[in-house]
Amino acid sequence: MMKNLLALLSLLSSLALSAASPRPLRHPPRSPPLDSSETWNNLFTMCKDARARDRDHETRLIPRIPSENLKDGRMCCGNVKILEYYLNHILHQVTGNYSRMDLVRHELRRVARDLKPHCSSNLAGDEHFQSFTENLQLAGQMYKSNATAHNKAIGETDILFHYLYETCKPQA
Repeated sequence: MMKNLLALLSLLSSLALSAASPRPLRHPPRSPPLDSSETWNNLFTMCKDARARDRDHETRLIPRIPSENLKDGRMCCGNVKILEYYLNHILHQVTGNYSRMDLVRHELRRVARDLKPHCSSNLAGDEHFQSFTENLQLAGQMYKSNATAHNKAIGETDILFHYLYETCKPQA
């Protein structure tokens, strides 16, 4: 009886310790839309519409990730934060202006829902996310139009999706 009680206390304390120290998983499980050719095709169509309206081909909003950092699990969390920003501040405001927007928005919500629980640390990927939001704000000032900056962001959604694909590898 005493052995069982000690085993139970040991188990409970180890669970409490692991819950008290949230860390992003090195590689979260893969979200199905990331591997869907239909999602990729819809995304490319939507981005093509946005890029056709974009006159500035020099400015980039989503920060580049060096290839050696694509395997870093923290980069996944930074990209998930950018995705959530897209869903909450850019894509939700747009209606009917881009081909397949509703399909893409639905799949991006699924990716965010699948990956967010694996990025519980508030600090994971903050620098990457901060760079994006600063770039977006500067673009809005430069264009004198948040709508133009948002269009540029929509045109870069495929870059974000590619980064999610590369940085959010399935757990080995």
